[in-house]
Amino acid sequence: MPTRPPIFQPRGKSAADRIRDYDRERGSAAERLYDWRWGKAAKAFLALYPLCRYCALHDRVTVATVVDHFWPHRGDRVLFWRSEFWVPACDSCHSGLKQAVERKGMAALRGLAARLGLAEP
Repeated sequence: MPTRPPIFQPRGKSAADRIRDYDRERGSAAERLYDWRWGKAAKAFLALYPLCRYCALHDRVTVATVVDHFWPHRGDRVLFWRSEFWVPACDSCHSGLKQAVERKGMAALRGLAARLGLAEP
């Protein structure tokens, strides 16, 4: 019976340790500006715009459950609160499509912004 080849596992921190360190570095939700004020603003925004704009690009109708900061704010309070850059999104698009576009870089993000009719900050 064939055996599996050995798996390369580099020495050092485990995946769980790396995730724990990353979470510690990035801070709590409140430290990243997601406090009660954000919760209230996001709820009001979703009441005005209840459908996912990313799904709409593909002619799908899906309820939005998340308010996405289209342009990564990286702690910039002014950019964080600029609602013209907020996009209603479903969980699937926010965690899948949008993250994939961000990983491709700014050119891909600008392309998606153009399709959504968003300007750059």
